[in-house]
Amino acid sequence: MAPTLDPTTSMITIVTIGDDRIIEQIMKQLNKVVEVLSVIDHTETDFLDRETVLIKVHTKPEHRDEAIRIASIFRAKIVDSSALTYTIEITGDVDKVEAMINMLKPLGIKDLIRTGRIAIARETTRTASPRREPALLKP
Repeated sequence: MAPTLDPTTSMITIVTIGDDRIIEQIMKQLNKVVEVLSVIDHTETDFLDRETVLIKVHTKPEHRDEAIRIASIFRAKIVDSSALTYTIEITGDVDKVEAMINMLKPLGIKDLIRTGRIAIARETTRTASPRREPALLKP
């Protein structure tokens, strides 16, 4: 559950895999819940999705620079450090998150917390009117 702009409502994001029948069944079940105000299926829309992960990595002295380098490559942040660990925060699409996790595995992942995917529809853009060529002047 996550807060929204309206303090009286919350939002939940569900990511699932299934054919049209399965998706339709999930949407019908969710719409039966009295507290649900709306259900949006982004399957046929253009949308952005992200996930945030906190990863606690063992950092032996010889691995500290490598952990910093990996975080930098993925534009992640080191949000906490101790003598034995770094906690790294990364936000991105699933492929980016998975790639960073795989890069950090050899260093030793002590703990990992994932938010799960969140999504929002992209705004549609208006197409410009057809471009007009300038009129040719006759000499």
